Amino acid sequence: MKRIVHITCVHNAFDGRIMYRECAWLAKSGYEVILIAPALFQEKIKENVRIVGLKKPGSRFKRPFAWLEILKKVLELKPDILHFHDPELLVILPFVRLFSKKKIKLVYDVHEYFVDSIRDKFWIPERMRPIAARLVQQAEYFLGSFVHGQIFVVKGQKKFYSKWRTKKMILHNYPDLEKFDGLRLKKYQPEKRISDIFKLNNKKENSIILIYIGSLYERRGIMTMLKALKILVSKGFKPLLVLGGIFEDKSFKNKVKKYIRKNNIDKNVRITGWIDYKRIKDYLACADAVWLPHPASEQYTKDSVSTKQLEAMLASLPVICSDLLPLTRFIDEAECGLAVDPADPLEHAKAVIWLCENPEEAKQMGNRGRMLVMEKYSWQKEFKNFKDFYVQMLK
Repeated sequence: MKRIVHITCVHNAFDGRIMYRECAWLAKSGYEVILIAPALFQEKIKENVRIVGLKKPGSRFKRPFAWLEILKKVLELKPDILHFHDPELLVILPFVRLFSKKKIKLVYDVHEYFVDSIRDKFWIPERMRPIAARLVQQAEYFLGSFVHGQIFVVKGQKKFYSKWRTKKMILHNYPDLEKFDGLRLKKYQPEKRISDIFKLNNKKENSIILIYIGSLYERRGIMTMLKALKILVSKGFKPLLVLGGIFEDKSFKNKVKKYIRKNNIDKNVRITGWIDYKRIKDYLACADAVWLPHPASEQYTKDSVSTKQLEAMLASLPVICSDLLPLTRFIDEAECGLAVDPADPLEHAKAVIWLCENPEEAKQMGNRGRMLVMEKYSWQKEFKNFKDFYVQMLK
């Protein structure tokens, strides 16, 4: 049995793509799979994957200590394939090659447009971001000489690595149909579940329940949703916005809470914190629509796929999103939602009002979105290519 080790010091141990799609499905296919990732435990077996807990660094400046710990564990485990998910872990590859007595195949899973993401880092002074992006790009290219294989989320990423001498594949981040099985059954719809999750006595208290699941970053359009919410309340609607995710820093968290208090929309917002991947379907089952207000930026206007959008469609929910090609491609294909000006809270509010006033059309939008995902955009269709890629890497 070939041993596969996945490593990350940034993503949660129960990340949807890493743990529940890649690792779990590789384990089902007969590989011995070990995941090293940040966790509050030392070791745990989940879906036949051995998860080795990594103490999360207290700050990004302490991550090198995590890199050393990961390097030590990798050398002890002696994998056949080392599959890493953070660009920063490129720095340990020369040492893996130097100190490992076994020839390990190294796979770089490129989750995003890495260099572009540097230009969005709030903790880097704005004037320094272009310089930092160029330096990071050069370092990435140099360390890339140690890499044997690369996995991309979308085709658009591939051209930025055309000079790398690696075996490449596209592995779209499509949802796993099995994890959303039975979502439309009655057991997911009772008022008790709505009360347990959203702390409501009765769903009818609200005109519409909207949900956003993802990183709570200012650059993800969180303030746009709150401003739209204020408009809706002023017009007599009673929306509930559920924000599921982690804030990027305390400063933005305080800004959000201050805006909520100042505009008296406390009753219209629930902040849940991080939602475990296995519970996402429970939250979606209790919502009326998913909201994706991403602003236009260099990163979000390139070719990409929003897994959260596809999961919402799979849950038969209409989608309100920004009028950006990565989001509208699925909206247009299935006529399953409303796309509006990313920067205009009033337009977002009007989209919510339309869903409130046209419930039957909204329901049909959700049904069409679900059918599209089931027919064309599932993990089940993607995994065969992923498994073939591993076979080729091990030759």
